[in-house]
Amino acid sequence: MRKVKVVTLLIVAVLVGLSTSIIYAASPIPLAQQKEAIMKKMDAKRQEIYNDLGLTDEQRKLLEENENKHREQTKALFTQLRQKMNSLRQELEKSELNMQAIYQTNNELKQLQAQMLDNRLERILEVRKILTPEQFKKFEDKMNERMGHFKNKRERNKEEF
Repeated sequence: MRKVKVVTLLIVAVLVGLSTSIIYAASPIPLAQQKEAIMKKMDAKRQEIYNDLGLTDEQRKLLEENENKHREQTKALFTQLRQKMNSLRQELEKSELNMQAIYQTNNELKQLQAQMLDNRLERILEVRKILTPEQFKKFEDKMNERMGHFKNKRERNKEEF
């Protein structure tokens, strides 16, 4: 019974994948346009949260500055992280392994990951300074609710297999 369910899901996934690629081939949406649409959705969601929290203009300004600052830092760290991962992959693909280079690159990866975690913590601490305790609690609840939606979706997907 379980195998039938898995096979059925695989067939459906393949058919959906094929139909999706045919649809996109017929009317491709430029990547820039997709990115713009995503950014508009994110901005609308952010403004909705700001309204729900009852933020002052000063708080909105400070939160947006915090967001922009940390977005740029995260973007730079992510770029470095991706480059180091590619370097590690290249080292591992060589016929002769240079263990010193592998371990050094791995340590650099760990440092970048730690910097990303530190950046995330600083972002959260700054948000906490900007918001009142009541606003922060409401903000936390909204974020947990949002993340819970994704977590529940993942849990349902796991149960199907």
